[in-house]
Amino acid sequence: MRITFHALYCTLLLLLFIIGCDGTDESLRQSEELIRSGKHDEAVALLAQVIADDDRNPKARILMAQAHEALGNYDRAIPQFKAAIRLYVAQPEDRAMARLQLAKIYLRLGVRKEGVNQLRAIVHSTSDNAVIQQVAGLVSDAYHVIQITKGNPANFSPNFSLDGKQIAFASSRLGNSEIYLIDVNGSNLQQVTSTPDFNEDTPRFLGDSRYIVHSREPKSAGEVHIVLQSDGTTPVYAGIYATHLDREVTHELLPLGLGVRAPCLSPDWKRVVYEASRNRTLDLYTLDLRDINLENIGAHTIIPTPITDSEADEGSPTFFPDGKQIAFVSAGPEGTGPRRAAPGRSKPLHQIYTINIDGSDEKHLNPNPYDCYSPVIAPDGKTMAFVSGRMDDIEIYLMDIDGTNERRITNGIGVSVQPAFSPDGKKLVFVSDRSGTLQIYLMFFDQPVTRDMLIQHLQGE
Repeated sequence: MRITFHALYCTLLLLLFIIGCDGTDESLRQSEELIRSGKHDEAVALLAQVIADDDRNPKARILMAQAHEALGNYDRAIPQFKAAIRLYVAQPEDRAMARLQLAKIYLRLGVRKEGVNQLRAIVHSTSDNAVIQQVAGLVSDAYHVIQITKGNPANFSPNFSLDGKQIAFASSRLGNSEIYLIDVNGSNLQQVTSTPDFNEDTPRFLGDSRYIVHSREPKSAGEVHIVLQSDGTTPVYAGIYATHLDREVTHELLPLGLGVRAPCLSPDWKRVVYEASRNRTLDLYTLDLRDINLENIGAHTIIPTPITDSEADEGSPTFFPDGKQIAFVSAGPEGTGPRRAAPGRSKPLHQIYTINIDGSDEKHLNPNPYDCYSPVIAPDGKTMAFVSGRMDDIEIYLMDIDGTNERRITNGIGVSVQPAFSPDGKKLVFVSDRSGTLQIYLMFFDQPVTRDMLIQHLQGE
C-alpha cells in the first residue's frame, strides 16, 4: 500500500493536535488541583502558559479568573471572566456560570449595576432551575419565606420538634432569655422555662421523651447579641440542662462552671455533643445518654469524652444522619498553618470541618477565603446549610455534603443566621433581623423563586 506525503502530513498534524490537547487537559487538571489546595500563585503561573499557547481556551480563562479572585486580584479576575463569556458563545450553560461568577465579583466590589446586568443576561438566557436559584440567592431569598415571630423582643435559636409541627426557640421577651414553643404557623405560643436570673438558649428536642435539652448561663445586662462562634479565651459560665415540657422540671446534665455551650443531639438521641472552653481554647466533647435516667441524675453520673484537643477553637457541632460523624467550625490562632488563614488576612478564618465521633479522620470540608459558621445537615444527608460572611453581609448558604455546589439562599435586609432543617428536609427555620429585630423565619424548599418572579425583581433593581 502506498501512503502519500499528503496523508502522512495530515496524520502527523492530527497526532500533534491530540498530544497538544492531552497536554492542555493535564495542565488544566493540575491547575484545578492547585486552586483546590490553595496554591493560587502556582496555578496562575501554570495557566499563564496554557493561555499563551491557546488564548481561546475558555476553561483556562475561568480557572485563571478563579485563582486571581482567591488572591483578591479582582482587577485581573474580571477580564478573564469576560474573555470566558465571549469564548463560551456556543455553550450557553457554561456562559451562564461564567456570568454568575463575574456578577458575584461585581456585587462584592459594590458595583451593583454591572452585577445586576450580568444577572439579567443570565435569567433571560436560561431556564435551568439550578442556575435560577443561584441568581435568586444573590438578590433575594431563593425560596418562599414567612415570618413566624413578631414584636420587639429578640427571638432566636430555633429548632424543630420531632414531628415538625412545633419550633422551640429562645426569646428575651421577659428581660432574660427563656425557652418557648410555637407552632410552625406562628400560633400557640408556650413558655417552657422560667429562670429570671439565667439565660436559656439552644433548645434541642430529646426525641419524643418530652424533654428539651438546652444551655444555661447567668443573666447578663444589656441587649441580646447572637455570637456566631465563641472562642476559648473568654470565660463562659454555662451548663447544659434538660427541661420536661409538661412538668416544668429541669435536670442538670453539666453544671454552669464547666463553660459548655451549643448542645446537639445525635439522631438516635443517645449522645450529646457540645463545645467547652478548656485552657483558653474551645474543644468538642460528647456525653453518652444511654442508660441515663434523667429523673434521677446525679452531679457525677455522666462523664464527658473529648472529641478534639488542639490549639484551634472548635465549636458549633452538628451530627450527620448516621450519628457516626459530626461537622463543626474550627478557627486556629495566628500562625497555626495555611489551613487556618486567608491571603492578606491576619485573623484566623472560621471554616467547616468533619470528624468521626471518636475523634478520628478530621477533614476540611470546604476550603474558601470566607468565614463560615453554624453548619447543619439535611435529614437525607445530602445537603448542608451554613452561615457565611461575604460581600459585607452575613447570609445562609447551601452546599452538597461533599463541599461542592455552593449557593446562597437568603438575601434579605440585614443578616440571616442560625439555620435548622425540618425533619422532612422540606423547610428551613432561621433567624434574621430584616424586620429591625431578631425574629424567626421559615423557608419552604418546595416553593422556589421562579424565573418570571426573578425577571420582575431584577427589572426593579
